[in-house]
Amino acid sequence: MGKLYTVDRFEENIAVLENEDGSHINAPRSLISGNAQEGDILERVENGYIIREDLTRERRERIIGKQKRLFRHRSDET
Repeated sequence: MGKLYTVDRFEENIAVLENEDGSHINAPRSLISGNAQEGDILERVENGYIIREDLTRERRERIIGKQKRLFRHRSDET
């Protein structure tokens, strides 16, 4: 498996990608296959980047679970 990045944001034709260690790199948007969105997990491959839909889905599900637990605890306090 290649190195993984998270799409932080897009600035015109540049994708700002966050590395696993929290650092950022800039990549031409043209090197990303598919219609990447902020928050998508990308894998570096020989000719650019591919969207890892499986990892993106898992990450989003974890975030939703955390949000539900957080708001459930907050509603328990009132």
